[in-house]
Amino acid sequence: MLLKEDPMGFVHDLAKSTQTRGNRTPQHFGADFFSGKEGGRAIKQAFNKNADHQWLSTLNTVHWGNDPRNFSMLVGRSKDELSAIMYEPSEYFYSPLDAYDAGLWIKGRITLATNNQDELYSGRYFDYMGSKDEKEAAEQEHRKKSSGVNKLPTVSKDYSRYGMLKKGNEYHEKMARNIPYVLDQSTWDPKPGVPNEALVDNWEAVGLVVGDDSVVADIKADPNLDQTGWRLDVVGVARSLGIPLYDLNKEIIWEDK
Repeated sequence: MLLKEDPMGFVHDLAKSTQTRGNRTPQHFGADFFSGKEGGRAIKQAFNKNADHQWLSTLNTVHWGNDPRNFSMLVGRSKDELSAIMYEPSEYFYSPLDAYDAGLWIKGRITLATNNQDELYSGRYFDYMGSKDEKEAAEQEHRKKSSGVNKLPTVSKDYSRYGMLKKGNEYHEKMARNIPYVLDQSTWDPKPGVPNEALVDNWEAVGLVVGDDSVVADIKADPNLDQTGWRLDVVGVARSLGIPLYDLNKEIIWEDK
C-alpha cells in the first residue's frame, strides 16, 4: 500500500513541474530560488497530493492578532485562507510574538505548512486583494466572492535537481526530507522560539484565545465587567462570534450560556 504522505513524492512532483524551472531569482540564503504564482501553485498541489492530511487535521491552529476586534471582520470569510500557528494536541498555546495578545482558534483544512514561518513567503492579505492593476483587481474580487482568497508561496527553493533522487537510497531519502514543509509527523520539526505557519482553508472558529494573563484574571474575576478598550473587549467579541473564550492552557474562561 502506497503511503499518502511522501516527501520523496513531494520533491519529485516539484522537480517535474515546469513552473518550478522558470522565473529564477538570484541566489537567496545560499540556494537557488524561484518565484511567481505558477511556482506557488505547484508547491500547494504537491503538498495536497503528498501530505498526511489525517495527521495534519489533529493539530490545533490559531490565527493571532494584536486586536481581537478585527476577528469580527473575518465572519463570513471562511473560504479565505488564514495564516495560523500549529500546535500539537497536547501542547499549550503560546503567542508567536509578545504583541499578539489574542488569537482566533480555527479548524479547517491545512493547505500548506512549514516549520518556520519565514520560509512560507505567503505575503499579506493586501498582496492578494490590493492590486492596482484593474484586470488583476477584478480577478481578485471574483475569487473573494466565489472560491475565496487563497494564499500562495511567492518564493521558494528550486527543486528541479531533486528529480534525480532515488527511493530507497538512504542519502537521497534524507535529502528529500531536507525541506521546510510539514507533510506529516516525520517532517514535523518545530524549533523553540521559531513560529511555524500553516495556511488554513474552509475554516470555522472554535474559540477566542486570550494570551494576556491580566485580562484572563479580570475576566475570571468578573465576566460581566463593563469593558472598554480592546484588551477588555474580548468577551464582547466572543459573544458576537458565538464562541467561548480560552486561556493559553486551552481552558474555557468564559462562554455565553
